[in-house]
Amino acid sequence: MASSASSCVDDDFLESPTCWCGLKAPLKTSQTNKNLGRKFYACPKYKYNTGEAKCQFFIWADILQLVEERTRARENAVRKREDDVLLCEYKVEQKEDKLFERVCVLDKLEEEMQNLVVWNRRARTSLYLYWVISIVIIFGWLGP
Repeated sequence: MASSASSCVDDDFLESPTCWCGLKAPLKTSQTNKNLGRKFYACPKYKYNTGEAKCQFFIWADILQLVEERTRARENAVRKREDDVLLCEYKVEQKEDKLFERVCVLDKLEEEMQNLVVWNRRARTSLYLYWVISIVIIFGWLGP
């Protein structure tokens, strides 16, 4: 782990980024007075203050680490929200299943009630018929 006055960079934490040439940018240490000892990533073809054609890829390691940490934190927040959504969907499915079961029970009870209503009508009709027949028989025995 290397450190400077304002930040520290965990060398093991970061993977070397790929520069715009497609090459892995190695971790280097600044030798300038302004940023002495500060770590950075630069393309292997990066040459400071030369007239050669070069790739301009350059990023301070502490800034890259901060960006990656923030990106990771955002990704974790998104994953947590996705997990929360999945949990809510699961709970909704559970409630839908319970509701479906209750609807089935209600349908069955309604069917049983309809059968009881039909049976009750038949029983009342039979009772009326019994009384009518009983009255006819009684009047038949007693005579006119």
